[in-house]
Amino acid sequence: MKNSKIVAALVLAAALACAGGAFLLTACSGSNEEAAAPPPEPEPITNPLTGATAEQGYDENAINQRIVAVVVENSPDARPQWGMDDEEYSPDIILEGEVEGGITRTLWFFSDYNKMPEQVGPLRSARPPFIRFSECFDSIFIHWGMSHSKGLYVGASTVFKDDNIDHINQMSFANECGLFDRDSSRGVSMEHTGILYGDKVPAAIEEYGCRTEPKIPTKLNFNETAELMSNIQADEIRLQFSKQTNWETKVWTYNEEDQQYHTDAFKNDLKRDNLLVLFDDTEYITKDNYEGPGSTGSVTYCDYALGGGEGKLFSQGTVKNIEWKIKKHKLYLIDADATEAAKAEAEAAATDEGKTQEEIDAAVKAAVVYANLNPGKTWIGWASDNNGGELEIIPNEPMEEPADDAEGADGTEDGGETTETEAAE
Repeated sequence: MKNSKIVAALVLAAALACAGGAFLLTACSGSNEEAAAPPPEPEPITNPLTGATAEQGYDENAINQRIVAVVVENSPDARPQWGMDDEEYSPDIILEGEVEGGITRTLWFFSDYNKMPEQVGPLRSARPPFIRFSECFDSIFIHWGMSHSKGLYVGASTVFKDDNIDHINQMSFANECGLFDRDSSRGVSMEHTGILYGDKVPAAIEEYGCRTEPKIPTKLNFNETAELMSNIQADEIRLQFSKQTNWETKVWTYNEEDQQYHTDAFKNDLKRDNLLVLFDDTEYITKDNYEGPGSTGSVTYCDYALGGGEGKLFSQGTVKNIEWKIKKHKLYLIDADATEAAKAEAEAAATDEGKTQEEIDAAVKAAVVYANLNPGKTWIGWASDNNGGELEIIPNEPMEEPADDAEGADGTEDGGETTETEAAE
């Protein structure tokens, strides 16, 4: 009896071993099949502001560091600005918008602060709309002075504090690294002489103690290669920012040879691959008892709502209608015409499928097509929608012979990513 139990136990053990072996063989066989499948190719690391790849000069290490935004003056005595048209390291994005007195100011964005022009300037003081726009890129903000709150005016000083912005201000920075200096070689008044040295920026960030790891900032969408924006020709654009800036119109002209837009408005030959014009509501707020340089007792600031609105995207001598919005500190550029078509298609499909009205509305809301920029550098003109901003496009008419390979150039086929409900809300 005892021997029978031993034999039975041995038989059971053998059976279990075989079953386990079969399981292991099956598992291993499955693993081999999975291992045989080619792994998905990782998305290429590209410059979030220009779409440039490593092969096109982008240092992939910069993806792990924050973007830098620098305030640069644009009054006539400040031109030509140092570093704006630098052959190697001109700004990835130049934002231009109104500040006060009918003068515009610029904010320069660099995705890699280890590769900046030798000299940048003339630097100028911070304004609230520029700070808030820079938050879309989680930028370290560099400036020379700032506006202060008083009466009904909420100044840059308050925005820096309330939004907890990392910023390096020449007027309070110890400057042990030698970031800031003055260049008086042009013989202009002192307020037009403040500069920074580009190679000192990494040391300044370390000296200040800024967070260097980026959060998840706005990442613009780019085509892999340059494409027409539409079949509407745009050889020249003329932008008046507002009724207050009517003394100067920004003119850009498309050059077919290098396929870039050019302007001499800054007393140089500035070239950009993309032009973005964003219309926004503006408000003029007067601060009394102002004691700044050249003061007449008060100053009236231009404040932008950052509420989104209509816009235009220019590239390759053509133009696309866009909508823009900022949500949760992220900038969204929406292809207006392609989105309208996508919404109509989504509504028709949902209706044909017998969806409820609530489901139809949800499908339409989610049908968003994001606008792609072409690879390269961008100028953004931030114009007033309610205070006289005007854009003229020449010739603003269909091209006579659209390129044969421009499939999707009408903005209805090859747009950017679709559907991100958060942005559509």
